Amino acid sequence: MSVEAELLPQSMADLVDIIGLPAVLKLMDAFGGTEFWVPQRMPHNHPLVDAVGPEAAQTLSEYMAGERLKVPRGKHLKIEIRNRAIRRERAEGAKLAELALKYELTDRQVMKILNANPEDDNQGDLFE
Repeated sequence: MSVEAELLPQSMADLVDIIGLPAVLKLMDAFGGTEFWVPQRMPHNHPLVDAVGPEAAQTLSEYMAGERLKVPRGKHLKIEIRNRAIRRERAEGAKLAELALKYELTDRQVMKILNANPEDDNQGDLFE
């Protein structure tokens, strides 16, 4: 399981192995905060197909046919996953402007994310 997937609630982290992290994040975007029945047969016009694509929707239907799926909103999780991806891609050599365009942010917002990297916090504990 990826580091990003470990941030997700267990119900969504389990689905990462089934339909992949991008599809799970799309699912959370489209249905976050709701519950719905996963159909036993996935019709081509089902909202789930529009949200995650036909292949992921069919796979989800095969895995959870007839079950009720509760989808968390997870807004703060998606932001943290995005921020980690930005940090990783920057460390791999991505340009600031590329990241801003890819994640629909300004250069300044990307810099703020990069400068707020909690892994680089060298400040010691006040009471040590």
